[in-house]
Amino acid sequence: MAVYRFKVCLEDNEDVVRDIDIKAAQTFEHFHKVIQEAFKFDAKHAASFFVSDDYWRKGQEITLNKEDLPLEEDEIRQGVDPKKLMSETRIAKYIEQPHQRFVYVFDPNAQWTFLIEMVKIAEENPRVNYPAVIKSVGNAPKQYKQANVIKEVPGPENALAALLGAVAAEPDADEEEIFKSINTGEEGIEEEDIDALEGEEGEVETEEGEEENEGEENYGFGDENHEED
Repeated sequence: MAVYRFKVCLEDNEDVVRDIDIKAAQTFEHFHKVIQEAFKFDAKHAASFFVSDDYWRKGQEITLNKEDLPLEEDEIRQGVDPKKLMSETRIAKYIEQPHQRFVYVFDPNAQWTFLIEMVKIAEENPRVNYPAVIKSVGNAPKQYKQANVIKEVPGPENALAALLGAVAAEPDADEEEIFKSINTGEEGIEEEDIDALEGEEGEVETEEGEEENEGEENYGFGDENHEED
């Protein structure tokens, strides 16, 4: 039985390539599964093959899920070829030229797109379990891209308030270490701590002021006594 060898690469990165051998009698569902394995994807999303011309223009669609098939009558009315189901469609049915091309689209939201071209027709090897990945070039990208989380850095005013609160809470602590902990966000500064610190500073100033006033009053009283004498 004839074996088709296809070169499969990512549309956005043609340096990531997989060569896949598949039997002519196998289906597009077999092809779909081996592509998922070759690129280490999870196969949890919808997918379709499109028969392509030499310019990668999409033609006949061969879809994975039966629920994605519209009514055939509607498609005929619209003047397009009815979609086919992968599990019911053999690869050989759409091999029309020696360098037949297909476009494979996986996950409609992410729109992973692969360009597929037949490069060789070979004889079946009884020791190979088809379909098979026979060559792998380049590292496959991660299927799901992780969003970068930006850590909030306190502004100058918040940083100063946090520093004052930290000093009040730990008066014997090293100031440099406190400043580092504030910048790294290890401990939060409560608004009550800042209010308490401001209250303590006000009390100290009041006490000092009272001592100075008491000294002035005593000195004046002494002068009055001296004048009477």
